[in-house]
Amino acid sequence: MSERIILTLLSVFLLFGVVSCDQLLGSKNDDITDEIFEEGKQDPLTVVDEVAYAALVPFWDELSGYDFDAPTDVFVGYDELVYVTDAIGLHVLDRAGRKYDVIEIEGGATSVTQDRLLNVYVTARFDTVITAVDPEKAWNLAAVYKIKNANGAGEVEIIDKLIHPFMDNSRSNTNSQQFRLDTTRIDNEEFVELTSVAVLSDNDIYITRKGPRNRTGEAIAPDNTVLVFSENSSGKMRNTSQIRTLNPTNPSFLSGISINDITTLIGPPQRENISEDLSFIIAQGAPERDIPFRVLWVSAVQTVDGLEYRPNSSLLSQDTSRAESFLYDQYKFENPSGVAYSADANGYVFIVDQGTDSLYMFQSNGFEGINPPPGSVTTKAINVSFGGFGDEERQFNNPSGVAYFREIVYVADTGNNRIARYKLTTDFE
Repeated sequence: MSERIILTLLSVFLLFGVVSCDQLLGSKNDDITDEIFEEGKQDPLTVVDEVAYAALVPFWDELSGYDFDAPTDVFVGYDELVYVTDAIGLHVLDRAGRKYDVIEIEGGATSVTQDRLLNVYVTARFDTVITAVDPEKAWNLAAVYKIKNANGAGEVEIIDKLIHPFMDNSRSNTNSQQFRLDTTRIDNEEFVELTSVAVLSDNDIYITRKGPRNRTGEAIAPDNTVLVFSENSSGKMRNTSQIRTLNPTNPSFLSGISINDITTLIGPPQRENISEDLSFIIAQGAPERDIPFRVLWVSAVQTVDGLEYRPNSSLLSQDTSRAESFLYDQYKFENPSGVAYSADANGYVFIVDQGTDSLYMFQSNGFEGINPPPGSVTTKAINVSFGGFGDEERQFNNPSGVAYFREIVYVADTGNNRIARYKLTTDFE
């Protein structure tokens, strides 16, 4: 073999030594592959030409190896893990869908959120015997569980239970706590539900409650309300107030009738400067009621007289030259079951509705849809809401929860027993 050939071969070997096979041929660890693995791939059969939400497949369902039992809510936490509640309890996954843990809760769980200290809150039920009332009966009462280390940082521990009616500080004595613990009453405490939890920047929480007793003007707060909780000196969550500005029975721009869900205006990811806004958005259920405006944005305003909760009147101004439909269109929703706010520069509001089996998206100004992309001939907001009953990729069956994180929307599609995921076509590179 000639000296020139030997030198040429040595040069080739050196090239492969300096430049890896991954660099020459591509790698399963490259950024594009990582994004597909984490987010899911866009289904070419469901990609639409216009601006719209496209499904990221595969969905997290039984066919893909997931063992959800009618998922009721989904939340992407400050630790960037995905939390799903269902009839089993709480499922913990990463954003690629890999399973971390299942925390079983007797009777299942219905909604979930996480605070900035990475404690997880779920709404559920709790069976307890109240000896002073009836030592032979176990009462099934609404509760919120505060869970430490749900993300696997240590041993999973339930560090607090907020049990209705004992967690309500408007029940100032034993009699007010126990007088509805009577199975002969039509307003028996077992009919009360704690439906959702939302976190504020200081880790205070809002809890929504609904139930059959809704008298106003009494010391005891009505069942239909939002309760505010703060951590006390012993580390336990205690009810500091109830937002009685919300009318529990009469529909208005400031009502709270059969609240299904609540979201605040803060959310993951963690950031150094986070909004201290105490405002919130609620979804009112009771589909049998005539309620023109079921999703309400309630603004928290500091005044010289203290904190006041007011309707977000800016949403009433509807510019039809810039959008075709709005969050405050009358009878827009039938039974909104989940609400989420994108705490990023977009400020999107997402609603899932069990009555219409649909996912809706609004801007923070109330316009339905997104602004047209640069160069578009369209001047109005482009409506990207979608749905309808079914099990196809852009259909739902009784959706109950919605979450948003880094341009991806997650839907707890209860009737189809899956977590569906979507991304705007304009967000694909």
